[in-house]
Amino acid sequence: MPFWWWGARLSTLCLTIAAVVPGVASSAQPASPRFALQISRSTLRQGQTIRLAVRAPAAPGSLKVTFAGRTWPVYRTGPSAWQTFLGTDPTTKPGRYTLTVEAVGPSGTIARIRRDVTVLRVAFPKRRLTFDPETSKLLTPEAVARERQRVREALREAHPTQLWEDPLALPIDGPISSPYGVLSVYMGTTRGFHSGVDFAMPEGTPVRAAGAGIVRLAELLPLSGNAVMIDHGVGVITSYLHMSAIDAHVGQQVQKGDVIGRVGSTGLATGPHLHWGLRVNGIRVDPMPWAVR
Repeated sequence: MPFWWWGARLSTLCLTIAAVVPGVASSAQPASPRFALQISRSTLRQGQTIRLAVRAPAAPGSLKVTFAGRTWPVYRTGPSAWQTFLGTDPTTKPGRYTLTVEAVGPSGTIARIRRDVTVLRVAFPKRRLTFDPETSKLLTPEAVARERQRVREALREAHPTQLWEDPLALPIDGPISSPYGVLSVYMGTTRGFHSGVDFAMPEGTPVRAAGAGIVRLAELLPLSGNAVMIDHGVGVITSYLHMSAIDAHVGQQVQKGDVIGRVGSTGLATGPHLHWGLRVNGIRVDPMPWAVR
């Protein structure tokens, strides 16, 4: 079974809701489309993900998913089938949210499905890091802006279909030195949450692709050092940072287990390690629930 079904009871809601477009008599309207919504969970912790699958005879662009204050892209998986992933992170406020799926049928009628989703608070720990003088010089507003812009450019194109098979594989077999979500304090200044998982391993240790995908970025970044980012499709991106060497190139199609780089300490790092991150439609989530050890 896919990872998002594990340990969770699949919630299914099928219903038809007729709505009338303003200015058109209801008697002229045929029945609105029938929708089936499946979500992997209705309660999740900060940093976790929901998989959403919809069956709807909707045209591209006519299906809208909203959750936690934003609209999420949807990806076609069949003639009347769609899916997407909804991510949360430590900045997602705990509480109850309304997940809404809305579609406009050929006649203009609107169908909606709403579900309540609860996000639970996680007590993330705190870490304090001190860099040597040369490394600390890298942490400037200009460097942060430059790296963010470069990542945005590299990830502008997203593959519309799922390329990986679940579960993802860990990119390296080693001890975790810093988990996801830790509140990071650099040189006495709070810099936000740790957006991935750090594995402490000797320099030069091979780093492997967590799943099949397309390399979108493979270069030296100001803060993340030698970095590789892989597009696995449907808005799922993995990142591999601070490497000593890159063994992949942009546009390369990789398979799970392919060597894409080597552990290092380039960029803003205190020692050799691999930072492994996962983005779900732009939200940096905890990658560990997606993988097996």
